[in-house]
This record gives sequence, structure tokens and C-alpha cells, in this order.
Amino acid sequence: MTLVCAWSGVWLAVWLLVADTLVGGLLSALGYSISAALVGGGGTGPGGAALSVAGGALRGAASGLVSSVVSLVVDEPLQLLAALCGGLLVSLALFTAAVAVEPWLLHLHGFRRMSRRESARVTPLLEAAAADLGLTSLPLVLVADGDSLRVQAHARHLVVGRALLDELGDGAAGDAALDAVLCHGLHHWAAGDGAGDLLLRCCGLPLVILYDAGHGLADRGSGLIALLGWAVLWPAWLLVRLVIRPVVAATSQRQEYAADAAAGRTGRGAALRGALSLLGELEPGQSGWDRVIAATHPPLELRLEALETAADARPSSSRDSRSAQA
Repeated sequence: MTLVCAWSGVWLAVWLLVADTLVGGLLSALGYSISAALVGGGGTGPGGAALSVAGGALRGAASGLVSSVVSLVVDEPLQLLAALCGGLLVSLALFTAAVAVEPWLLHLHGFRRMSRRESARVTPLLEAAAADLGLTSLPLVLVADGDSLRVQAHARHLVVGRALLDELGDGAAGDAALDAVLCHGLHHWAAGDGAGDLLLRCCGLPLVILYDAGHGLADRGSGLIALLGWAVLWPAWLLVRLVIRPVVAATSQRQEYAADAAAGRTGRGAALRGALSLLGELEPGQSGWDRVIAATHPPLELRLEALETAADARPSSSRDSRSAQA
């Protein structure tokens, strides 16, 4: 669905169609007003004329949109197929290149290597989590300074927010919560969820660029700049929010529940519940597109409920027993 929305040109068709409809409606209203003024008015007041023109414009836009989609799929299937195949090839090429140069891209984004002190705290916990998950390899770990990112799995890396270490604090309780969060992120990495997010971004690249541009203008620009930006880029918002996000949500929610359950099976469920209650969303988005993807995660309360249900149904593990003895 992301590939279709991004590479079929439907977003451009929607923009041209609605722009044409609005301009046509405006010209019709202007022509009606001039005509009414010349002939001394008609049987319909200005309010009724405006409603009539607006209703006609909306009906025309809806009819034109349906006709455009039907024409694209039925009348020009080979052109649509060629566009999608071309988009798929470009997306796969971009994905392969992005995985190959991921270290450079992440450093360009501002992420850095761990300091010796950070490594001394994070690495043993990560190794213990990997052993409990049955993993034989570990991702490269980078640190994100700032206060927005907590943990994020990429194709080859795991990015840990510096703020996460500060929020959880030192000591046994802080290390237990950090251990659970790292286990959650490590499962995402091992399951290929980070690579899947990258492939999704590559498949929707034209929309990602447009959406992030519009989001940036709306957040940082003045009122006029934001208005002009959204006037041009709103089709990307429409397709991303109303078409792509509901489709992505089903897979995204399964991935989050699976990562939570994996941490729970290793005996880290209680610590993860505490971390989630304290931190909220573990993988908040930074760009407009990332925030849309983060918004597809399950509600926090339902994740806590699932962890509690799994803990009630699971007998105490050897890890819980060791913790109790300690």
C-alpha cells in the first residue's frame, strides 16, 4: 500500500484534482455574483449560491477522484504496473545502499559511540539479554544525546538515548529497568523490525519527503509559510494519516506486543512494566514520518495489561527465583 501511494502518482493526481475543483468553484461563485449584480439579483440569496457552488465542488471532487482511480487501475494497468515496478526497484536499491552505509548515516544524524562509562553499564546488560533471548550476535550500539529518543532498533545498530540512562538512574532498580528496555529493543533488532521500518521508509520515500517537509513547515514556519506549505503538501498528509497509518498499525502492534512478550519470557516483565509506566513510549518519533509510525504502537495501558496477564499465566522462572534469593 505504501508503494502504491508513493510511486503511482496518486498524491499528485489528488492535489491537481482538488486544486482544479477549488479554482473552478471559486470562478463559478465569482461569475454568479457578477451576473446577479448585473441583473439585479436572482431568486437565491448569496448564502444559498455559495452553498450550491460548494456542494457542486465537493460532488465534482468526489466524482473526479473516483474516476481518476478507476481510470488508473482499469484503463492504464500497464502504466500503473510499470510505475510500481520502477518504484520497487528504486526502493530496494535505496534500502540496500542505506543498510550498507548505515553507520555513516547514523553518525551524520548525530548519534555517537558509547563512552567507556556508558559501555561499562550497557554492554553487560545487553550481553545478558542476548543470552536469554538465544542470540549469538549483538548489534552495534550508538548513543543519541538529547531527550527525545530512548531506544531504537535499526538494521545493523541499536541506538540508546542518553536521557534513558539518566531517567532510569543508577543502582539495582535502574539497571533492571534498563536491562528490560534493552531486551525489548534487542528483540526488535533480532526480528528485523528496524530493517522493516527502513524498507517501509524507502518504499514511501516520495511521501516521506513531502510529509516531513509539510510537518517541518507547520512546526517551525510562520503562519503564512505553514499555510502555504500545507496547501501544497496536504495530499501527503491525507495519504499517510488515512491510508498508510491504518495499514501499518496492524503489523506495528504485533511487533510491539512480541517484543514485550519476549522480554517477559526472560523474566524481565515486571521491570519492563515499571519502565513503561515511568517512560511511556520507548520509541518516540523525531521526524514527522517517525511520529506517525510511533503512533501506530499499541496504547500503553494495553501493553501493561498484556505484560501483567502474561506474568499471571507464567510460572516463576529461574531468573525470578534468583532475583528473589538475591
